[in-house]
Amino acid sequence: MKNLTEKSDLKKTYLAIATMLLAVLCVDFYMVVIKFLGDDYSIVQLALFRNAAAIIPLFLLLLFTKEHFLVFKHLDKKFIYLSFLRGLCFLAMNIFVFISVINLQFATAMTLTFSSPFFIVILSIIFLRDRVGIYRWSAVIIGFIGVVMIMKPTSDIFNIYSIFPILTALAWALSVIVLKYIPDGHSTAKIQLYTLIFNVLGAAILFFLTSNHAEIQSAKDFWLMMLTGFLGGTAAILFIYSYRLIEASKIASFEYFGIPSSFILGWFFFNEAPWSQLFPGVLVIIFAGMLIIWRDNVKQKSINVSRKIN
Repeated sequence: MKNLTEKSDLKKTYLAIATMLLAVLCVDFYMVVIKFLGDDYSIVQLALFRNAAAIIPLFLLLLFTKEHFLVFKHLDKKFIYLSFLRGLCFLAMNIFVFISVINLQFATAMTLTFSSPFFIVILSIIFLRDRVGIYRWSAVIIGFIGVVMIMKPTSDIFNIYSIFPILTALAWALSVIVLKYIPDGHSTAKIQLYTLIFNVLGAAILFFLTSNHAEIQSAKDFWLMMLTGFLGGTAAILFIYSYRLIEASKIASFEYFGIPSSFILGWFFFNEAPWSQLFPGVLVIIFAGMLIIWRDNVKQKSINVSRKIN
């Protein structure tokens, strides 16, 4: 019986890792498409298409889980309000990361977004009143140093666009904090649906309030825009699935696969190789992130041990 349980856990771990890596690749590939389209279309226009097309994989998920009718039941003001806030966070994140990848080297923009764990720690202290010890504070400080090393604010490499990956990470961190306030009774598909509804509505309002939007030049560009939403929406589902298979502390470190993959894609598609800007700062960020993950893992093990004793 013990061997069967261990084999089952091992299969779940492998499946979670594979799902996580696929999700990361989906994000990187749709960001490549955004960078290609960025010279011809406005940021808001790209965000609107990305968010609208993300409904397709979510709709397929609702059909698969047979929740297509349940998601409209048991709604309350708190859930709608929090979904609205989360939708705004995701809209801001989309716009900030699009500005980043279009105006910066691809790998640099994507790497700087990995500062989000440090913002999550800080915001958890402010909004969730989490107690943070020396390890987490050390990780935050070390991670911040890594970000500064990549941004190089005192050098000629630094420009105003270097701020936007950090704003992307902050928007993602805020969305995570908002998620903590949503009651457990609401399913993942339901949360994603209402988040996406407000995301699309916000993008549509911005579209009509702003100008400089270009007419879609070809069917190829239209389908590429739709592809960004399909890949982005699929990535969101895959991330959720992988995090639900096993403990977050075991799988979170595999998100850092996005750093080498974005470097390879940047080199392959855009002939970029920002070695001097990324290193050694990228290694410092990874170390700080791994420190947070390690501390979470140790803390979770101690909780499990205390539960068994009690």
